[in-house]
Amino acid sequence: MLRIFSLRGRLGRLRYFLFNVAVIAVAAAVVFALTHLLTLVGTREAISRVKELIALTYALALITSLCLMVMRLHDFDQSGSWTASVFMLHLLYGYYEAVGSLTAVILMSIFLLAVHLAIILTPGSKDPNRFGEVPGSAGARLGLLGG
Repeated sequence: MLRIFSLRGRLGRLRYFLFNVAVIAVAAAVVFALTHLLTLVGTREAISRVKELIALTYALALITSLCLMVMRLHDFDQSGSWTASVFMLHLLYGYYEAVGSLTAVILMSIFLLAVHLAIILTPGSKDPNRFGEVPGSAGARLGLLGG
């Protein structure tokens, strides 16, 4: 079984894409519900708690996506440590966005899109590699929750 917060194993292209879409959809739904809850609560303490829950939701979605990326990289026999580089690129993008450098934001957006498309579209190793068996093969670990 695929363990969402695992850094081991392999994850095929379609499952990687679909799991990330699911993570985004769940996080968006939770943030939407919590944001709506913000309009209903009146005390500062309640508002503070709801904001903390929103931050926790974003953190969990980010951690989940990074773990999925590690397994996706493993599928085409690359070290999961490349995920740190992609994360740093996103931080750099955020910096350029915060300082208002439109040209840098556009260039970083194009570069990040290319990186993510490469991760999604690169075929996995056809044979077992150092990270495990081919996803979907008889011995491969599949599914959503660990067992």
